[in-house]
Amino acid sequence: MAEDPITEGDLAEQLAYYSQRAPHYDDWWLRRGVFDKGDAANSVWFREAGVALAALEAADLGADVLELAPGTGTWSVHLAPRAATLTLVDGSAEMLAHNPVTASPQVRTQIADLFTWDTEERFDSVVFTFWISHVPRERLASFFTRVASWLRPGGTVFFVDDAPVSSSEPHVAATAGQKMVRLLNDGTRATIVKNFYTADELVDAAVRAGITLQVQETGTLFQYGLGRKH
Repeated sequence: MAEDPITEGDLAEQLAYYSQRAPHYDDWWLRRGVFDKGDAANSVWFREAGVALAALEAADLGADVLELAPGTGTWSVHLAPRAATLTLVDGSAEMLAHNPVTASPQVRTQIADLFTWDTEERFDSVVFTFWISHVPRERLASFFTRVASWLRPGGTVFFVDDAPVSSSEPHVAATAGQKMVRLLNDGTRATIVKNFYTADELVDAAVRAGITLQVQETGTLFQYGLGRKH
């Protein structure tokens, strides 16, 4: 058990932070504003992001795809053209309002708490990008169990997330245990959950849920994984 278990209040603050950040979220991914670290650093960012994207593009996602915490659609735009159905589930209506694929005919959206949401539907793949680090340690095992329950036999799991170096990003004010203090554009501080899981931790949780998972790094910036339900 983690020394500092995450409360429902902590999770509510995390969700509120992302809802407030929605209009500016893409600045981080596109290296704009305070995230623009110059041509050399930006080039490394986009090159390593491309490694993770290439892994996603090479994965067999099948026809019916579930994306958890899709946010503003950074990765949804790569999923929608490949899917017969793409189901997006996010806790923030504000984030989804900026997601360009929501109007596509094969895309369905749900606003729901990802820590309690469930469905009887089964999918060929489950994708979550920059989400696993926001899952509390004490909920990691149950999260993978739920992911496995949503997959058809032989279904695919894909994820990508930050490496620990992201703690030096300009919007990070402090880190302690499972928590990170972030700055919004107006200087407001908010505390979110931020865990940098090792490959072994993720593989172990996945295997216990019936998912064979391989976790890799792009170099210094990102961690990604590809798995299959037994």
